[in-house]
Amino acid sequence: MSQIYAFQHAIFVKMSRRWAAAREVEVDRRGAMADIYRGPGNAMMAAVACDSLFALVEAHLGRELTPECCCSHALTPDEAALLGLLYHAGSASGVTTDAAVPHGLSGAICWAARAVRRELGFPSTPNRPPPVVDPLHCPFRPQAESVDRRSLN
Repeated sequence: MSQIYAFQHAIFVKMSRRWAAAREVEVDRRGAMADIYRGPGNAMMAAVACDSLFALVEAHLGRELTPECCCSHALTPDEAALLGLLYHAGSASGVTTDAAVPHGLSGAICWAARAVRRELGFPSTPNRPPPVVDPLHCPFRPQAESVDRRSLN
């Protein structure tokens, strides 16, 4: 991974984990993400962009995104898929995408991903190879495999 992406990827994953944790304890997700953001631009704008993207993706999938533990260096399939979405939304023209996202992206998700890229300081033109994806399968876990954490309490 190039150094130019190392920070953006790390902070994006950290923000997604903070977003999910804030939802679990029912506190302001945007404020929780803004509290940890230390990067270019405005922390609240980055938090708003990420909040929109995560909420839109969950609505599209019909389930909650699954984060890894906050201190883990590993990525869940959902986190890896979100990073792939950021990559492909940045390389897409307008609200279209390519075969790397087999189901396509809704216009709202594509524009939300592009806003996240802008607020986190991703370069406008990707300078690394795309993530390895299977063009015939959605990179997000199917709904049937999801666990409703509310039912575990």
